Amino acid sequence: MGKRQIPDPPNFKKYGVPFYSVAWIPQHVVKSRQIETAGNYLLFAGGGGAGHSGIPNALVIAHFDVASNSLSDQPVCKLGTDSELPYRMALNSNGDGLICAMETPMVCRWFDWDQNKSSEIHKLSLKLSEKVLSQLEDVGQQLALAFNNDGTALAAGGGGWQSKGFQVA
Repeated sequence: MGKRQIPDPPNFKKYGVPFYSVAWIPQHVVKSRQIETAGNYLLFAGGGGAGHSGIPNALVIAHFDVASNSLSDQPVCKLGTDSELPYRMALNSNGDGLICAMETPMVCRWFDWDQNKSSEIHKLSLKLSEKVLSQLEDVGQQLALAFNNDGTALAAGGGGWQSKGFQVA
């Protein structure tokens, strides 16, 4: 007799990307963008790296339904980051987007919230920002990132025992 396959629970989903970082998207971000499906959203970051593994690098937004304790079957948004692996991230608490520390190359990228208005259903999405945090240029890989409560300052820590704190607003 073979083993009986137990189905995955509804709060366990595979979105085609191994994840290294996850965060809840603040409710005020969702509400301020008049998203069609209100509720709780998660942002995942990860991927297969710079090699040719066939595993994409991406930021993934998924909807979480509290009543059924389930994640959406498909991502709400999946923003590919090409050969750049998003390894660590911090969401700005004031709703101004997020910063990702990329493993390859060792840089930080800012992403802005976007809203897909191309259809009748408005969906939460992301886009690469043109904003550059010069304080994090050429500092190597950042392993920890955190905004303060009002989103005006960022703390970052890297692999060489270095840490930085600075104003971003």
